[in-house]
Amino acid sequence: MNTDEKLLELDYPSPKKSKKFFATVVGYISLISFFILLSSYQTPTLRINNKLVDINSYQSQNLIESQIKSIIDFNKADTSYDINNQLNELLVKFYENREYKPAWIQNFATNHQFSAIINLLDSSNYYGFPFDYFNTERIHRLKNKSENNDLLKQRIDLELSTTYSALKFMIYLKHGITEKDTSSDYLAYIETLPEILNKAINQPNLKNVILSVQPNIVHHRNLLNSLPHFIDLHYSVKYTTPAFIDDKLLAKSLYYAGITKSPVFDSTNVKSDVLYKLEEQYQLPKDSILNVPTHEILVSLLEYRYFQTCLNLNRLRNLKHSGKNYLFVNIPEFKLHVIESDEEKEAFNVIVGKQGTPTPIFSSNIEKVIANPYWTVPRSIITNEMIHKIRKDSTYLKRNGFFIINNYEERVDVSTIDWNTKDPLGNKYWVRQINSRYNALGQVKFIFPNNHSVYLHDTPSKTLFKRENRTFSHGCIRLENPDKLAQYLTDNYYSQNEQSIEKLISKNERHVIDLSEKVKIHIQYITCSGTENSDMVFFNDVYNLDKEEIKAVFPDQIEI
Repeated sequence: MNTDEKLLELDYPSPKKSKKFFATVVGYISLISFFILLSSYQTPTLRINNKLVDINSYQSQNLIESQIKSIIDFNKADTSYDINNQLNELLVKFYENREYKPAWIQNFATNHQFSAIINLLDSSNYYGFPFDYFNTERIHRLKNKSENNDLLKQRIDLELSTTYSALKFMIYLKHGITEKDTSSDYLAYIETLPEILNKAINQPNLKNVILSVQPNIVHHRNLLNSLPHFIDLHYSVKYTTPAFIDDKLLAKSLYYAGITKSPVFDSTNVKSDVLYKLEEQYQLPKDSILNVPTHEILVSLLEYRYFQTCLNLNRLRNLKHSGKNYLFVNIPEFKLHVIESDEEKEAFNVIVGKQGTPTPIFSSNIEKVIANPYWTVPRSIITNEMIHKIRKDSTYLKRNGFFIINNYEERVDVSTIDWNTKDPLGNKYWVRQINSRYNALGQVKFIFPNNHSVYLHDTPSKTLFKRENRTFSHGCIRLENPDKLAQYLTDNYYSQNEQSIEKLISKNERHVIDLSEKVKIHIQYITCSGTENSDMVFFNDVYNLDKEEIKAVFPDQIEI
């Protein structure tokens, strides 16, 4: 074959070779097309306004926008403005800010932020929510359904439900369980939630951003730190056969249940004696053994303690609080806590109101410290406790350092008052006690405006501070070592010049110090607390408030 023939063969393959070559090219093209189609099944695209758009994302946005418009129409028709209505408004705002882009789903699957939020919602009992307030069971069902079929509507339902629950969780974390709240603090807070949630979604640690909305109160923080340990103990007792519960766990459980005052068994806290006491208290067979009925009662008592903890977390979330420095009076604990830079600096023993004259629960600001105060006796005390003593003994007032004043703060001759009339003082006169160490207010008084005529003060009855149960007052809070607290307040919140409270007291003259900065004081009713080692402490429910409040906040709680 000559050279020309060889060239001709190279330039023009034979019909047989041509068919083989064509088949190979077609095969490659088909294979490439298959992979392109396969990949576009998960991320199909189309061109809109010269922009390449993900079809699934585009359809999701359209469907979310449609659903949001339906919610807007529903809200217009519903004028109740309860939490569901408020959450719908937040849902609208959240997706409008995102231009209706989904936050938790991507194509046919949920993203890693969905896993983070659902894990947080699943663990809500560790944050003081004993029931499924956030519809996590429904969210799990929606997720399973969306994974088993490709219906876009179900995925959007999952998307919106997750956002709704996340927003509700954040509201409850900050302000407690509520159905309707129209206070300015609450409304101002919920307006910020869509932005906070969007911020959380864009952060690597969504959980930390969500939990940052919680109130930064020392008592709240301590309770939250201790609650998981208590829940673990409760579950250990609940799901362990009575015969296999070790003594260490049992002793601590009985301590938490309020049966014993020691968390360990020893010679003064004998296991058999404590179990006998529990069985006797709940009318069980007295065999001093942790049998099935005794075990059931113990589990129930621990469950009630859990609800108490949830209630107290809710009380602290209901508290309108801001700032890092404040005083916190806990009535059942008989303590006043000085909080500085969000840490406890010091604690003082206090005496609070009797059950018949309870110390009210409220917040205010300390404005004045008074050395050597006089005491203007409340009308209720005159009517209920003093009038019969005055009628019986004409020297009673003088002997106890009392005198009469009129509305102009002028002294009035006691003999001019007819004490035998029904209302001898009327609206014109008042009984006042001179300032001295024997004054009912002692030598120091702290003034904070309130509608209850309640204040914080010293007392001449120092021995009462040795009592375990210190409910003795008519509602005011009596303070041990008031001079020490007064010095702290003037040192930190009085800018004019240094004041020695001890020297002022020694002068036996009434002296008023107007603080240059008001100091927040919270007077609260918290019946449990967490400790530094994550243990729990439960205080006596001195006003018997917990059971009724638990029923109101958690209607399906355990009955003891």
